[in-house]
Amino acid sequence: MSDWQEITGSVTAPRGYKAAGIAAGMKPSGLPDLALIVSDVDAIAAGVFTTSQVRAACVDY
Repeated sequence: MSDWQEITGSVTAPRGYKAAGIAAGMKPSGLPDLALIVSDVDAIAAGVFTTSQVRAACVDY
């Protein structure tokens, strides 16, 4: 049995979260490529995601 509970909506659907995204210039297309998610209370989270064929060493490990 899982303790996970799906929340319908966007990343800010849970109360107490804010998010923003910008085009920081990492994608040649000019599309948004950097996001910041902030919790009103202390929270622990981690994630590294890439679909790029070329990855930095820190992403490979």
